[in-house]
Amino acid sequence: MKRHNSIALQNLSLAYPGKELISNVSISIEPGVLTSLQGRNGTGKSTLMRCIAGLIKPLRGDVLFNHKSIYSLTPLERSQIIGALWTDKVRMPGITLRELVWMGTYNVRKNASTVALNVVTDECIEALNLQSLSKQPLDQLSDGELQKAMIARALAQQPSFLLLDEPTTYLDYVAKEELMVTLRNLCENKGPGILFTSHDLDVIAKYARQRLELRDGNVHAIG
Repeated sequence: MKRHNSIALQNLSLAYPGKELISNVSISIEPGVLTSLQGRNGTGKSTLMRCIAGLIKPLRGDVLFNHKSIYSLTPLERSQIIGALWTDKVRMPGITLRELVWMGTYNVRKNASTVALNVVTDECIEALNLQSLSKQPLDQLSDGELQKAMIARALAQQPSFLLLDEPTTYLDYVAKEELMVTLRNLCENKGPGILFTSHDLDVIAKYARQRLELRDGNVHAIG
């Protein structure tokens, strides 16, 4: 299994207009580890996630991968490092689950054959245990099934890290447990690091290997 570098946050500060949310945060997000980020509403969890993804720039500091600032990279280059899933979900009528996951293979299309792209697509579907639903239209999937399909699409980018913002929101207990077991297995077997936000302390305590809390403008390790 290929080993990846950590994502390093160096003296990172983030602000809304007129309000500094996060000040001088320096932490590492490790490869192959399921890491949780908790905190009260308004503390800046989603903003921090979008900053790590390179979607917004910090007030000060940097986010580094392999000694390079992610803000110096093109969107395509960043997508080879980070796959992200946000809270908004779009159900596209007429698109099957397999077609959605195949869309995520754009990082490997330049140097890969159709056969190779199909292999990547099928491996990601299998990793999320979605084989029986591969031909199902997205608008016929349950919330839990669609959430797994979106994660499979992000995984098809073959990134080093996945950022998941509130992945268990709106899921019932069974779907929540199934998803978290799948995420834990992905980290252990496939190698990407996963950083997810959650308000569900039971889920965090049960599944996260590394636990972080955003509190008082800084990120604190728990346990």
